[in-house]
Amino acid sequence: MLKETYLAKMKQTAKENPDAAFIVVTRSAGHMLSPSWKLLNDYKDGRIDWAQYTERFRREMECDSCIAEMKRIWDLSQTKDVYLVCFEKDGENCHRHILIGMMAERFGEQDRIRTGGGTHDI
Repeated sequence: MLKETYLAKMKQTAKENPDAAFIVVTRSAGHMLSPSWKLLNDYKDGRIDWAQYTERFRREMECDSCIAEMKRIWDLSQTKDVYLVCFEKDGENCHRHILIGMMAERFGEQDRIRTGGGTHDI
């Protein structure tokens, strides 16, 4: 299963999930599934909002090598827990959440939920 955590919590999470894989998707670690420095700085400096960040980040990830890396991670997550790791704490905006959504959209089946009004894709 594809999951997420942050660096300060990774050691604890690894102890609780010893068979899990952890992939640090930070720019400082040089991972290809991290935002460009320009995008990161534009957001952190308040030049763009989260919606603009999300749109630009999704465009940055639309290259063959990024798609191949997402597919590799997705495939691995089908056989074991895989955590995407970055700096932002739980509840904060982070590209790892966008990545999980992108992978589910591209490689997974849409989850379906039943509500009082019927069944809806989420």
